[in-house]
Amino acid sequence: MSLAGRRLLVPVTAERTAFADELAAEGALVTPVAFIAIAGPEDSSALEAATLAWLDGAYAWLAVTSRNAVLAMDRVARAHGRNLGEPQPASRVATVGEATRGVCADVGVAVDLVPTARHDARGIVADFPDGPGDGSGRVLVPLGNLASPVLVRGLERKGWSVDAVEAYRTVDGPGPDDATVAAVADGGLDAVLLTSGSVAERFAAACPTVAPGTRIVAIGRTTEAGARAAGLRVDAVAQTPSYGGIRAALDAALDAPAAPGTDAPGTTAAPATTAEGDHA
Repeated sequence: MSLAGRRLLVPVTAERTAFADELAAEGALVTPVAFIAIAGPEDSSALEAATLAWLDGAYAWLAVTSRNAVLAMDRVARAHGRNLGEPQPASRVATVGEATRGVCADVGVAVDLVPTARHDARGIVADFPDGPGDGSGRVLVPLGNLASPVLVRGLERKGWSVDAVEAYRTVDGPGPDDATVAAVADGGLDAVLLTSGSVAERFAAACPTVAPGTRIVAIGRTTEAGARAAGLRVDAVAQTPSYGGIRAALDAALDAPAAPGTDAPGTTAAPATTAEGDHA
C-alpha cells in the first residue's frame, strides 16, 4: 500500500529515527515523537563488573531482550579495549527477536537461540534448555529498569543461576507538542504506531483523547497488552515484533474499515504483565 499523504505519528528516540525516516521516504507525512529516552544504568559499576565477567567467560549464557542492553554492554567492552564476542563459542547467546540478533551481529556476537513461537521474554524461557540445577549454570540477563521478572524467574525455574543487572533506563522523553496532541484528538492523523509498552503508556498519558478514525497499531503482543492496560484501543497488531511486521500491520489497519463495536478510546482493559522486546 502506498503511504503517500498518510499522516502518521511515529515514536522515535535520539538514537533511533530510521523507521520514521523510511516511512517519510515512502511519502508519509510523519510526526516523529520522542515519548521515551534511553539513559545509562543507575549503577554503572554493576554493569561494568557483569560485562567484564561475561568477557572472561564466567557465564554459560547471555540472554537479552533489548538491543539497548547489547549496546550498553558493548560500550563497556570497548572502553576496556575488548570485544563483546570474546567468550564464544564456549558461551551462548539468546535474544528475543531479529532486531536484537542484528545488533548482536553488529558487535561481533553470534546468536544461538531466538524463540520460535513468541518473540518476547516468555518465548526465550519456553525455548531455553534446562539448566544443571546445582547452581553451576550461570546466565547473565542485562535488563532495562522497567523489565518484568518473567525472564529471570522463568530461567531460574528451569534450573539456571541467573544474574540480572540493570543495563539501561527508560525515562521520559520530551513527548508530543500541543499541536500533535490536538491532531490526535481531532482526527488529524491516520494512524499512531506504538513500538513498546513504555511508549504506549506515555502516549496514553499525553494524548487522553484519540479520534475514532485514527488507527492505533502495536508492534507486537507485549506492546498491545501494554496499550490496552493503559486504556487504549488497538486496531492492529504486528504478527512479528519488527519494523517489517508493524509496517504490514499498518497497511492492514489503513485498508480496513472501522470495525463496529470496537473499544472506544479511553476504555480501560485489565492490566497485563509486560516484558521488554526489541523496540523501545
